[in-house]
Amino acid sequence: MRERRRGGRILLVTLAALAVGSCFLPIPRAMRPPEEVITDSAAARQDSIERAEQAAAARRDSILAAEREAARQDSIARAQREAARQDSIARAAARQDSILAAEREAARQDSLEAARRDSLIAAARRDSIASIEAARAAAAAELAELRESGPVFVPHDEAPRLVWDTEAEAALATTLLPVIRGERLDPNITTSVWLLVRTDGRVEATAIQVSSGDGAFDAAAVRAARGLLFAPALRGGRAAPVWVLREISLLMR
Repeated sequence: MRERRRGGRILLVTLAALAVGSCFLPIPRAMRPPEEVITDSAAARQDSIERAEQAAAARRDSILAAEREAARQDSIARAQREAARQDSIARAAARQDSILAAEREAARQDSLEAARRDSLIAAARRDSIASIEAARAAAAAELAELRESGPVFVPHDEAPRLVWDTEAEAALATTLLPVIRGERLDPNITTSVWLLVRTDGRVEATAIQVSSGDGAFDAAAVRAARGLLFAPALRGGRAAPVWVLREISLLMR
């Protein structure tokens, strides 16, 4: 009985040892449990998901890089446009400054030209005034000499011309006619009188050349002669004082 119990314990120990050793033996692929196959498929899906996420992240990075590059290009383009605008403004300002400078220079030249012209005009006026004054002085000296010398011939290009109008005729009549009537003289009575005609056409001096024979009429003839007006004699294109002989009568012309 005791031997039988011992044999049973040995058998149990042997079976237990075999069972434990079988746990460490490799299990054929066909014999692996389904849980291990499921685990490999999940890992593959996880890898696929990770690769997809990585690809998506790469695309996002590429899009962000493209957007940053586009923004940089836009910034460059804006900077170039602003630089072009500033350059255009600067050129316009330079043109405006050039135009203003040209206008100022033209105004300065005009002012200088006007000043030069005014100076020339003033000089010409001074010369003209001086020339006129000199001519007047010479004419006055000549007139005084002629007045002192008495009636003499003075060379001239054009003789004095009597300015005859109704006023001169009336003055002559009012001077001579009362004497003719008072003295009961012939209306055709005449006195020859030398007249010193100035450059302004007025009579400066008189001298009787041939008397009418009546002293009252001679005096009236001299008064009438002093009131006459002439276009002056010309010599060298200028007025000159000369002696001229005229017959003074009621009907003179």
